[in-house]
Amino acid sequence: MVLLAIVDARYQFIMCSFGGNGRISDGGVLQTTTFYDKLQKHQLSIPSDEHIKGSSKILPYVFVPDDAFALRIDMIKPYRQADLNSRERKIYNYRVSRARRIVENAFGILASRFRIYKTQINLEPQKIDKFCRMFRSRKPRRWNYYIRFNIT
Repeated sequence: MVLLAIVDARYQFIMCSFGGNGRISDGGVLQTTTFYDKLQKHQLSIPSDEHIKGSSKILPYVFVPDDAFALRIDMIKPYRQADLNSRERKIYNYRVSRARRIVENAFGILASRFRIYKTQINLEPQKIDKFCRMFRSRKPRRWNYYIRFNIT
């Protein structure tokens, strides 16, 4: 069973999907989700391109996946180590790595807060879905980050 999630910059899980066989790659799991279908059909409410403050550049909103996902126009990934031949590419990689750290930290917070995610969950996908929905309405006590689940 694979947990696939999208996390925003405030450590909020804005989309979670449970299911898929653990032997399938992350990219393969992504392609079986409702999120991917909506992404392909441009049915998500992703904000339009915006000006960067203090610059004349206009940049789109993108997803920052790990290396297991295929490169797409709406997903950015770091350059390979062999392609780091300029200062600009090294800075780009550093900034992409900082964004990836948010996602990794969010999963770490989730696992430490709810220890069940540190082990194999031997439940049917429907029961895992119900289990995760329980946490949506509860506000965590003595916890700096709020994790919101929108299971699709």
